[in-house]
Amino acid sequence: MPDDLAGLCRYRVGDYRIVYWIRHQLETMKVYRIQHRSEVYRRL
Repeated sequence: MPDDLAGLCRYRVGDYRIVYWIRHQLETMKVYRIQHRSEVYRRL
């Protein structure tokens, strides 16, 4: 993965992936992408 996307987390839901960051200091989660597993990593 590119350096600017370091720390991304992934979660599989059926045939889809949710790619996100967790910001522990702010107690928030920022979603980067929700996409089919065959497409999600192609344009990172």
